[in-house]
Amino acid sequence: MSGRFSRGLAVADGSLDVFRANPRLAVLPLCSLLLVGSGFAVATGVALHYGLVASLLTNDLLTYAAMFVGLALTSSLGTFFNAAVAHCAFRYFDGDDPAVAEGLRAAWRARRAIAVWAFTAATLGTVLYVIDDKFGFLGSAARLVFDLAWSLLTFFVVPVIVVEDTADLRTILRESGETLTETWGESVSASLGVSLVTFPLILAGGLCFAGAYLYLAGPSAWLVGGVGLLVAVAGIVTSQVLGMVARVALYEYATEGRRVGPFERRDPGELFPDSS
Repeated sequence: MSGRFSRGLAVADGSLDVFRANPRLAVLPLCSLLLVGSGFAVATGVALHYGLVASLLTNDLLTYAAMFVGLALTSSLGTFFNAAVAHCAFRYFDGDDPAVAEGLRAAWRARRAIAVWAFTAATLGTVLYVIDDKFGFLGSAARLVFDLAWSLLTFFVVPVIVVEDTADLRTILRESGETLTETWGESVSASLGVSLVTFPLILAGGLCFAGAYLYLAGPSAWLVGGVGLLVAVAGIVTSQVLGMVARVALYEYATEGRRVGPFERRDPGELFPDSS
């Protein structure tokens, strides 16, 4: 287990090198966070203004509809900006100097595939929520198992969307699943490494924010809460960029046999000897 930790940290460190060389990539997940947060803030304001909160909490149909809309919003925006990061990573690995605007244009060209994916993710997420809500422990267990399998199957969806000129869901899922099959050990270790690097930041920021809200008042509360929020956002942004850089590098290795980014000076077969 410690070996997997160290291998994952090596991938995270290599991805961080790519991020340092392209710090402008932070703008993309930051925009995603801001837009998602703004969307939920507007929706909350509308619900409070028109007195819909009670209905949302007591009417199952409205609850499920709100769940679907929320999942569709987060999935579409998250996938769009992750696709922009992935495109920039692909360009960087090809020796180019990617621009944020170029990544956004590439994501826009893939908007049909992103929309299909967001609709699918929102639909499945809502169905799983209903199962969890209606079937108690068995529903929760089924949701947990399916969430795990789905997250593995769709691990490479964003790189596939960027590379493949198709909005066919079966093609996207097949390509993602086949790539994972080729790199499952590397993928798990890379995700673990990114989490080990970024989760402490997110946790520390969240604790600072919660502590300021619960135990402080006045200027000190604003200061500690603001710092905590910035640290948490920095952790989330870093996690998104590092995770996407690692996935693009693994996708290149699985589909083209190229060692780029975190694997440029490392052979993934040696870095993850137990992955085959």
